[in-house]
Amino acid sequence: MAYSGTYKGTRFRSLLELAVIRHLEDEGLVLGATMLYEETRVPYGKEGRRTYIVDLTLPQMKTLVEIKPSSRAENRYNLAKRKGAEEWCLKNGWTYVIITEEELAKCGDTILLETAAQIPDVKLNERALRALRRKTARKARKAKKK
Repeated sequence: MAYSGTYKGTRFRSLLELAVIRHLEDEGLVLGATMLYEETRVPYGKEGRRTYIVDLTLPQMKTLVEIKPSSRAENRYNLAKRKGAEEWCLKNGWTYVIITEEELAKCGDTILLETAAQIPDVKLNERALRALRRKTARKARKAKKK
């Protein structure tokens, strides 16, 4: 389930995106300066008629970063976007990287909904807050039964 919200005033569309952004910040990148969210548009598809908005652009590293759950990284739609991004990168001397939850887990930087709610700069959307309230209530009921 993808929960969204804002982090330091920038929208994120999933906890996976939030986790990658925070990991890159730990590596010294700055959201809005050396790490740009949904700023780069890449043409793809037949004759480049479609536009793919890449999740993160790292200008100093000349790298485009797409953040996808592993279950969706290889579907037909995303493969077409990937091909367009790889062609764009090859033409412009950049690198294209896809980060999934599997790569992020190797760094130990996954973020659960409960964790995200505790991060001062995170504002979860209403859907995520409802889910958090349900999870908290479930935990309280389980604890009460013990």
